[in-house]
Amino acid sequence: MEQCKSIVVHGDELAAVNFKEEGLDDAEIEKGRKIMDWIRKPEVVFARTTPSQKLLIVNACQNLGEVVAVTGDGVNDSPAIKKADIGVAMGCGSEVAQNAGDMILLDDNFCSIVNGVEEGRLIFDNLKKSIAYTLSSNIPEISPFLFFIIFQVPLPLSTVLILCIDLGTDMVPAISFAYENPELDIMERYPRNSKRDHLVNAKLISFAYLQIGIVQASAGFFTYFYILHDYGIRPSTTFYLALEDGYIPDAHDVYNPAALNYGNSNYQSESFKTQLNWNANQHNGIDIRLFYVNRSPDSWARCRWNEGEGLDFYKYSVVSGAQICYTTEALRFAQGGYLVSIVCVQWSDLMICKTRALSISQQGMVNYHANAGLVFETVLVAVLAYVPFFNEPLGTRQIAFPHFAIPSFSFFAVIMAYDELRKIFLRNGMSKSRRGRTVLHGWVARNTYY
Repeated sequence: MEQCKSIVVHGDELAAVNFKEEGLDDAEIEKGRKIMDWIRKPEVVFARTTPSQKLLIVNACQNLGEVVAVTGDGVNDSPAIKKADIGVAMGCGSEVAQNAGDMILLDDNFCSIVNGVEEGRLIFDNLKKSIAYTLSSNIPEISPFLFFIIFQVPLPLSTVLILCIDLGTDMVPAISFAYENPELDIMERYPRNSKRDHLVNAKLISFAYLQIGIVQASAGFFTYFYILHDYGIRPSTTFYLALEDGYIPDAHDVYNPAALNYGNSNYQSESFKTQLNWNANQHNGIDIRLFYVNRSPDSWARCRWNEGEGLDFYKYSVVSGAQICYTTEALRFAQGGYLVSIVCVQWSDLMICKTRALSISQQGMVNYHANAGLVFETVLVAVLAYVPFFNEPLGTRQIAFPHFAIPSFSFFAVIMAYDELRKIFLRNGMSKSRRGRTVLHGWVARNTYY
């Protein structure tokens, strides 16, 4: 029997082995070894077994680390059905068996088990994808506050705009993953180890936070500094600017780099010394070049749009009516650009999260709910930016068209290219076992396949 690859074990023989081992202690290494040796065979059939012997078989399989499914319809089958990892009760069976089972075959067709397992794996997969998509935007949401605390830059993203992302633009795309089609290899995988393969694991956290999240945050900060530079504030100037003291200039003061104190007549007057309120409309009309007298003229850049250049809302704020260049209004436009940049990179995040291993070209854009989600978040962020009704309460502004997703689109391409390359290495690290199951090889497959 030791040389045989396929065996049939009669219930009487199983009973005899169990009778010999009944006197052994549960911790005894020899207890259950004979049954486990049989189960290790490539093909084994246990014939004419009693309900109690079915329970022995289930225990032995689970001791070997196998995922066990048991079918039955009678009251006597319920202990084994309850003990199994997947208990399958027949629709025509007893109520006790149905209560013990995890799955009930209403049509009494064993083919339905395969369909049920596939549906369960699809739900688990889609939950993973939705969580990965949702978690990725956490990094570009929290990093602005870290930058504000550490480097004292004017806050790149307000809390209200974070709520616009979490409760607005991300909602429909995240829900759309429930309608995603299964991947081609969904039934070729080994059964999930419930003790190790959790819904959210270290690989998923690493993918969402340390890989995609970092790129998304980079897109946001690039857009933030890009817009501020277009409105006259160099990126290096923003560091330690938010909490720096200055002097509110007189209403008739005009900035002149060659003049004394650059034209601020209230310099060193303690009654005019304060900090600019970057996060409100209180100091919208103040020329920050006059306010921050301690900053040299090299701290400021030339405005991209001057008189006669571009559209009016490129130069003047619809909310305050003041010019955007060299004022705190520039921050509102930069925050709006940061919001749009997150939506832009979330386009790519949605597309890469549609699959865990396959290329997007293999899966296709056939999930119309996801396509509708892409349109929804784009339209929503455009409404928040360009409809005047939302500008003042949410702190958004009508950002210039060259600032709408264009600065961050290169990061969209980076995320798509990175993930497609990762999945190429991942698929190359997948092979089929002799049972036709998918086996992972290589560093990329073992450490990034979440």
